[in-house]
Amino acid sequence: MEQKITKAKHLPNEQRKEFYQSQYDYYKSFNCRLLIVSTIAYLTFFFTDCGIFGRFAYETLLSRLIVVLPLLCFLYLYKQAKSYRIMVIASYLMVHIIIWCTDWATYLLPDREYAGEGMMIMNLIFVCAGFCAPFKYCLIAHCGLIVDILIANVFIRYDDVVMMLMFNIPCVVAVCIMHYTMEKVYLDHYLVTQQLETLVVKDHLTGAYNRNKLKKMSNQDTEELNIDKDVPVTFMVLDLDFFKKVNDQYGHESGDRVLKHTVKVIGESIRSSDYIIRWGGEEFVILLLETDIENGVTIAEKIRTNVELSDNSVCPITASIGVAAYRGGNYHETIEFADRALYKAKTEGRNRVVVYQEDED
Repeated sequence: MEQKITKAKHLPNEQRKEFYQSQYDYYKSFNCRLLIVSTIAYLTFFFTDCGIFGRFAYETLLSRLIVVLPLLCFLYLYKQAKSYRIMVIASYLMVHIIIWCTDWATYLLPDREYAGEGMMIMNLIFVCAGFCAPFKYCLIAHCGLIVDILIANVFIRYDDVVMMLMFNIPCVVAVCIMHYTMEKVYLDHYLVTQQLETLVVKDHLTGAYNRNKLKKMSNQDTEELNIDKDVPVTFMVLDLDFFKKVNDQYGHESGDRVLKHTVKVIGESIRSSDYIIRWGGEEFVILLLETDIENGVTIAEKIRTNVELSDNSVCPITASIGVAAYRGGNYHETIEFADRALYKAKTEGRNRVVVYQEDED
């Protein structure tokens, strides 16, 4: 986030998807309520129809009531689908269905004097529906409103379609500009939130994660990792040998450089999908996803060797590592097992990898 990002399109592809999903999640409840209210408001126009006919307007009853069916479909989809792409399209489709039903009812009315005002109301609905939508979706949906007017005019023959377009085109332009601005406003909110979340889970000195990362990855009550039970997971606890001597002999600033270098070496020895967590002082927890215990030991040996052979520009340093397989349940228990293996590595001479064995308890 070092460079100033002012437009969603400047975000990396994956982060851009996360941004639009976040935007939808933030506004989705408001969007759903809006469509419910809009549908109810549309149904009440039946009483207006009765006023225009001067009697019970059975002619427009179906065109008014039928809108309930797509609303029920939308509400079902709202409960089932999570993707912003699906739900934004469904939201705009729902708005257009209300427009089409309005055109249908207008075609059946003997007096179409207020058709233009109806389209203006549709613009207001589009304003609210667009809060949770990417700008390009807004642009396409709003241009569709103009297309709706032109197609409806073929059947309805508005009294003054030119004047209707002259009113609606500026509205469409204004709404699109507003949504473009709103997207930039939410982008600022999103980026600040991301930065704050990063500060919460990142260690300021080394750039590794802190303990809060595991809290976010686990169930708050049981502290079980939110990972499929069939996925093998390996934990390591790594401790730098005789690190206190580094601080005492070379100073704490040099010790900090060693810690940062160690995180760099570990990061180069594991995959981008794995996690380095500073557990405290010179101790680190390493979480390897989709890695069984045999491969975990191989990676641990690679880390140990790389730490020993790399040049940290201060002094030679070695690491002891305890390894344990995660079997589900509270992740603290697995870290405790790896810590016991680490203690054994320390007592056996340091600079080695030891695997936790259950039968040793």
